[in-house]
Amino acid sequence: MTRAMVIGATGYVGSRLAQTFLGRGYQVAGLARSEQSAAVLRSRGIEPVPGDLTDPGALGALLQPYDVIAFSAMMPFVAEHETVGAILSALGSATRTFVFMSGTGVVSVPATEGQWNEDAFAEDDPYPYDPLPNRGERLPTEQLVRAAADGGLRTFVVRPPLIWGHAGSVQVPQFFNSVLRTGEACYLGAGLNLYSNAHVDDVAEVAALAVERGTPGALYHVVSGEANFRTIAEAVARVTNTRTRSVDYQTALEIWGERWVSIGLAVNSRTRAPRTRADLGWMPAYPDLVDEIVNGSYAELWATEPRSFHREAKPTLTSSTGGTR
Repeated sequence: MTRAMVIGATGYVGSRLAQTFLGRGYQVAGLARSEQSAAVLRSRGIEPVPGDLTDPGALGALLQPYDVIAFSAMMPFVAEHETVGAILSALGSATRTFVFMSGTGVVSVPATEGQWNEDAFAEDDPYPYDPLPNRGERLPTEQLVRAAADGGLRTFVVRPPLIWGHAGSVQVPQFFNSVLRTGEACYLGAGLNLYSNAHVDDVAEVAALAVERGTPGALYHVVSGEANFRTIAEAVARVTNTRTRSVDYQTALEIWGERWVSIGLAVNSRTRAPRTRADLGWMPAYPDLVDEIVNGSYAELWATEPRSFHREAKPTLTSSTGGTR
């Protein structure tokens, strides 16, 4: 039986990875920093393994029994690089599989007035712009993971875009949050900019397919569709029975905070996934974000627990397991 360790198994993406591996018959474990996390993992059929990402040296020893390691933890990108490097060093040249969950924020293009940009990047397309902070901080980790395949490991990088589904995400709740904060569903400028998007279960499926049939060292995008931020705001307005409102950049900062705006809202991040479809034979099972907002889990959560959409005004986006990765 394949033994899999999911680092970040209580998180938005990591929890779906763990369930996807369980559904494939894997024996699944998850790293647990506390007894509370351990209890959550046990309730989901996942074996908790005590451990802490702040001690990457010890973490390497904990991973030795596992055939598959999926890294979907939420931590600052610089620390993430150190931790992933320590894990890869501990695994050495053993023929095991390591999947790193990154994000398409590394190919985002500034859009401070909410303008659309025609660039859409496939997995290995060149990036012609000056790097945004998240690209400079995270791209070296992707490169480290991919290069480790030359040493005998089966390594893969999976780049999700805006992730949605099960009433989660980074971006989508922020539009509901703007309703709670201002009484209107807000978007930046023209609202024509966007992240490509994918359902969280499709993201987990691509990671599992990479494990089973991927090309070592490959980068795989996950893309099921696009919806610009104004369209998302309009869907949220329908659910909340409010109006939409365009806001300028300064007002956006006041509503959502500088780091979230600069990386997650005032950008385009449009991607394509030809290698994922060709190598893995993948097709998205959940293509319609707007319908999910209006008729699915987001509308259901708003009807029952609207305050759960509240977010701090200035969140720290460190790895964005909720969507802006």
